[in-house]
Amino acid sequence: MLVDGIEVEADSRDNLIEAARRIGVAIPYFCYHPRLSIAGQCRMCLVETSDAPGRLVPGCQVRVKEGLKVTTNSPAVKDNQRGCMEFHLINHPVDCAICDQSGECKLQDYYMEYDHQPSRIRVQKLNKPKREIFGPMVVYDAERCIMCTRCVRFMDEIAKEPQLAVVERGSHSLIATFPGQPLDSKYSGNTVDICPVGALLNRDFRFQSRVWFVNKSPAICAGCANGCNVYAESRGNVIYRLLPRRNEEVNQVWMCDEGRLTYHATNDKRVEWARTGKGDSAASVGPRIAVDRVVELLKPLAGRGGIGVAVSAQCTNEEATAAFQLGAHLGATHYFMGGQRAGDSDDFLIRADKNPNTAGVRLAAEAFGVKLHDIQAVDQVKALVAMRTDGLLPDRLGHLEVFVAISQNEDAASSEAHVTLPCKSVYEQDGSLINWYGRLQRTWESVPAQRADAAPGWSWADGILKGLGASGLESAAAAFRALAEKSPHLSGLSFDDLPEDGIVLEGLLPSEWPARAPRPAPGAHSVRGPQTTPPGTKVGDEASGGSR
Repeated sequence: MLVDGIEVEADSRDNLIEAARRIGVAIPYFCYHPRLSIAGQCRMCLVETSDAPGRLVPGCQVRVKEGLKVTTNSPAVKDNQRGCMEFHLINHPVDCAICDQSGECKLQDYYMEYDHQPSRIRVQKLNKPKREIFGPMVVYDAERCIMCTRCVRFMDEIAKEPQLAVVERGSHSLIATFPGQPLDSKYSGNTVDICPVGALLNRDFRFQSRVWFVNKSPAICAGCANGCNVYAESRGNVIYRLLPRRNEEVNQVWMCDEGRLTYHATNDKRVEWARTGKGDSAASVGPRIAVDRVVELLKPLAGRGGIGVAVSAQCTNEEATAAFQLGAHLGATHYFMGGQRAGDSDDFLIRADKNPNTAGVRLAAEAFGVKLHDIQAVDQVKALVAMRTDGLLPDRLGHLEVFVAISQNEDAASSEAHVTLPCKSVYEQDGSLINWYGRLQRTWESVPAQRADAAPGWSWADGILKGLGASGLESAAAAFRALAEKSPHLSGLSFDDLPEDGIVLEGLLPSEWPARAPRPAPGAHSVRGPQTTPPGTKVGDEASGGSR
């Protein structure tokens, strides 16, 4: 087919928007979304085609066919775009200065590109409800809404929870919840992502930062074992929000609300400085002094039994590898598996295991030939080194002669440690994780600024190993290499060569799958809707769950 005279080879399932996108031609739209059914509400995508002379057709609804000629820049098309923008803006408030969507708003972008003229309307704008709380995650501003119905279709078709509807008629139309029923779906935050304007806003992010001030970096959600691909947006050493990132075989372009909030553990109640002692005798010290104190405490016990190593399923593979190496050098007799407690799950993206790397820690334990015991059995040892303190109960730690905690957050367990070393979160370091079905995924250092003395767990283990006279791990890549040399599942893999969308470890694939969970096998259940552009092709921010 031809788009503006340029030949395009398109998939037979493509609509005109996707076909034009393959050669970098942008057809504007508000209501269309590659993952949702076609509504044809906004009329911004009208174009001319050779098989419908004299009239415009919606680019979102019309499918491609052999030999079709499409024109996206004719005077008639341009007039329609200007007219649609004028109608969309008739009752739209000039809230840009206080709107969180400012900077990533389709109305702003399209006004500058397709309209860019003063309003001719000299009548009173309609007043509609503002700051209407839809649910725990979402607030609605009806005056900004352009009635694209993306949110309604998402709740119906993807979340499978029809909690939103269009009420009233014409210019008085609103998006509304049903009486007595809040928007409390576990996927409600996605309605904010796909809203093309500032009508639906995230209550957690609202008024926190302008979007052009934050750095956007790929990461992996630490909320559960699904390992959803995300973008972490941060400024300084603070993360402001997480957004879903496209991965067809993990989370498509969505994520759950609980996962969106996992960044708070990176910002709040952090162990920031290394310290020795506990209670009233606790004192902040430099990192080198803290490591020397750990070596001083552990050296007399090395090889004499009674030493345990606790590894949290919140660790990266590299941190787990470092912990097992340290345990091997100390002659540890017991290894314990910690982590967050199990929670709710569903048949889509939410897994009951609320740890991002349970499979990775177990793989590392198998590679080092150690048996993992339940974290509650720590009373069997007299000295404990904890790579993160998740799941440790303080009443089981009082008998320990030596307790070294490499900890991210202040908690009851870290307050019992004789030496506490501040650990970076998953979002603050380079590393790798393995999700529930065996997908090895890379995560990156998403927070540009250093937080006090915080360092990756493997880095603290490296310092302790060197203090004990052993060779350490100089980098995350070195730690991954040490694991790959021992694990047949990782044989031949290199940390720096891991692709952005991960690698499936075939030997770890489960036999049973949740009904709607995305799968890695070709042809498996993966609802892609009308989007047919191959993964890896530049297709705009819809590919990352965004509204644009």
